[in-house]
Amino acid sequence: MVINQAVLTPRKQTIEIGIIGGPFDRITTILEEFEPGQKDFIVYPQDFSVEPRTVASVEEGEVEVTVPARLHTSVLDMNRFNTTRPGGGGIGFAVGIYFRVRVRATKRPDIVVKGQRTLIVGHFARVFKEILGYTGGLEIELYDHGRRHVGMGSSTGSMCAACVGINEVLGRPFNNRELRRILGFNACEESPLNNACLIRGFETGLGAMTGINGGMVLGTDDMELIYRIALPDTRALIVIPDVPTLEDEFTGKDTAAQSEVELLMRRARYLDNLQCGTKSQIVLLDLLPAMVRGDLKGIGNAIFDLAFLGSKRAECEQHGLSGAPIYRYIGSLRQIGAEVVGMSSVGPTVYALTRNDEVYRRMLKFLAAENVPANRIIETHIDNTGARVLESGKERTYQHEGWLQS
Repeated sequence: MVINQAVLTPRKQTIEIGIIGGPFDRITTILEEFEPGQKDFIVYPQDFSVEPRTVASVEEGEVEVTVPARLHTSVLDMNRFNTTRPGGGGIGFAVGIYFRVRVRATKRPDIVVKGQRTLIVGHFARVFKEILGYTGGLEIELYDHGRRHVGMGSSTGSMCAACVGINEVLGRPFNNRELRRILGFNACEESPLNNACLIRGFETGLGAMTGINGGMVLGTDDMELIYRIALPDTRALIVIPDVPTLEDEFTGKDTAAQSEVELLMRRARYLDNLQCGTKSQIVLLDLLPAMVRGDLKGIGNAIFDLAFLGSKRAECEQHGLSGAPIYRYIGSLRQIGAEVVGMSSVGPTVYALTRNDEVYRRMLKFLAAENVPANRIIETHIDNTGARVLESGKERTYQHEGWLQS
């Protein structure tokens, strides 16, 4: 019997989305589905100002990589990035919630992917094989933190861990800045329409900056890391509040494709068109000096102001009642005394950072009074170490390697 393969494989679809950056800035963008490794969706190093490299020889080896998750405080200007142009700037924190990946290089040319986020991981395995001319194979097993599409960077963290692992096992053909650009220009998400396909994603570079370097980072357009500090002895209390956009304890209703694109490309872009100048002033004149001083309260004051401006306001608003459920948590945690509060990325995840044990205790008491389920509360800390690599049984702190550049 002859089976028509076209009948079995769903036809790739496209999503048309109107973009609004301002009263006179209205265009339509098209998001196309593609299969992992589809060559016309691979962006090559020379296309984003990175010198091409090759890995001519195949040497078998294995590494294990651990990468912390990121909290993304705010994009600086949504109008400076798109699915085809990573950037936009932003502020991020690395927290003690982890992605773990094991990558093995083999002489066999096959790509074998296990664990979670297999479409994303399989795509990046093929990206590296293609751009490096690598003739060997890769076996990859990755596990994310399980909280997807709630603003905790499950996709960007998975991409970061996979890229670091593949780059390490192939002998470090790229430095950190180059690796971040490979990730950003090839960023992707699982398609909401077809469980065998991917779709282009948005990427500021904050996931890679925090995942590799740890601590708190400030990035600007074109994914450049401007400043990074450690925040020692800083506890992080993370809450996934019960809002209409939440499907279950750990998952948003929509994958980050169509719904998130519509949010970022419409309301968020429009508000940043009006207020990105004010946001930039706060970052340059308030946030950056506080970071230089290591002033956690000063950092929090700037971030609190950013929570009500531009694209962050649009992100909070999408969770119902013009953002009231999110702002209630942010305001309450700040009133209790947390030095830094905010909503991460497109939310609904809310976070509070503090160095005061009594404030931390009172925040937990508040959440208990609000009847927030325990499985929606994460107690952790700022991870100041960043990526860790285990090779041949020996662990090293990745960010302090001499070859690493920003």
